[in-house]
Amino acid sequence: MWVFYTCSFITGLLVTYHGVPGPLLNKISSVPLAVGDIFLRRNEKIFKWHQKYGSIVCISPNEVSVASIDATRKIYSTNSRYDKSNYFDNFKGYGANHSIFATKLFEEHKKKRKLTFSFYQASTLYTKTFIEEGIRLNVRSVLEHISILSQNTSTIDVYSFTDWYAFDNITRIVLGPVHCSHSIKGDSEERRILRNLKHCQLWGPFRVRFPWAFQVMTFLCKYANIGGHLKAELELAKWCRDRALKALRDIKVDQANSYSLIHNLLSRKGRHKQGLDNFSLAPDFIEAEVLDNINAAEATVSVTATYAIYYLSREIKWQTRIRNELLQLPRELDGLPTFANINKAPVLDACLMEVYRLKPAVSGRAERVIPDGGRLISGVYLPEKTIVSTSVTAIHHNKNSFTILEEFAPQQWLDVTSHHRSTMETHLIPFGYGARLCLGKPLATMEIKLLLAGIYLHYETRLSKLTTEESMKQTSTHDAVPRGLNCEIQFCGLSSCNV
Repeated sequence: MWVFYTCSFITGLLVTYHGVPGPLLNKISSVPLAVGDIFLRRNEKIFKWHQKYGSIVCISPNEVSVASIDATRKIYSTNSRYDKSNYFDNFKGYGANHSIFATKLFEEHKKKRKLTFSFYQASTLYTKTFIEEGIRLNVRSVLEHISILSQNTSTIDVYSFTDWYAFDNITRIVLGPVHCSHSIKGDSEERRILRNLKHCQLWGPFRVRFPWAFQVMTFLCKYANIGGHLKAELELAKWCRDRALKALRDIKVDQANSYSLIHNLLSRKGRHKQGLDNFSLAPDFIEAEVLDNINAAEATVSVTATYAIYYLSREIKWQTRIRNELLQLPRELDGLPTFANINKAPVLDACLMEVYRLKPAVSGRAERVIPDGGRLISGVYLPEKTIVSTSVTAIHHNKNSFTILEEFAPQQWLDVTSHHRSTMETHLIPFGYGARLCLGKPLATMEIKLLLAGIYLHYETRLSKLTTEESMKQTSTHDAVPRGLNCEIQFCGLSSCNV
């Protein structure tokens, strides 16, 4: 009897997805994709399937990946109103509390998003002088850290200080200047948590795929007093909750100069113009939002900044061009140009665009659920409840949009017509697309550009022999961290370098 039911089930899957290109095994088994998850090569595996089968491919039973902007627009646009998949239950804040990012239902997310939409807009962030001042202060702290270490060691792990830098910036934005971290300035609890988080990232896909096995492993490691990094997410959650509670207790809503996410949320409490339920602004929701914003922003900025320094250290000519460009700009008392001027520097911008294209700090799992009635995507009918997502890697390697695909090639953003540049920008989606585009993009851009300006106005960087192409391979973890979890770079002060 079980043979009959098994054959019937497999036949049903084959009939349902017979029109979707892809390996036959993918349509009846999740094993191929699970193997990609376990070995941290999910995105690479899906990209190869797209190269072989085209712009739409079945990656697992009931799961489909697309690799065209038209399909991406249809899935993620405001008009489509697709809900998120159960994958996002992995990012619930505390208990059953869903942050804005983890909210699955489209309509509920649309309402919640209004709470922070204006807070993270470029038109807001870029006009608040104390936001830039806080980031510049942390840039100076990074430069001091580099100066001290470079006197005693030949190489510096930039992934460590970009991590601290990103964490200090986002905690200042979210919690305010009183309750933020200061991990750049010295060894601290925050440094230990961030170090463990990196190692915990490598177990993320396994945890999502086999949650019970991960829990058992965590318990056994705790009993054996090993594997402390497996509880790093819990430690970060506790740290964020403790700081958020202190900030909630101490903050004055009418304080004119207190620009923080918590202040922004509290100032909306009782003013439910968006039609939100009262629970949305309860302390538990605010704490969940604090945790999500800190966790996401820290990882995204640190990974992207690390890969930017890696590529610029490998391609010396581009850091030289960035430096020459920045030297033409007027500088403030701290030795840096204003962000407004830095943001207009075309070479720096082109280099960052290439980093976003080659090493997007995303999991590639922006999963959506096909609504009732099914939908026609890329000329293929997908039944309702099908999980569908875009392969960011495939989009970023579209040969019709980008002239150079595999190499770090900032020139393709410079030597191009405005029309072609617009096409490339349309196919650059490291922060997502459409209705749920990551709100943190303007802040991340400001942080990364200010940091790169500070470094390359003071130092020349070169790759260490410890940093290899293999160690810098990007993994398919949630935040796409480098496989080696470090990036050793040589720093040479410009006054002592032959540049």
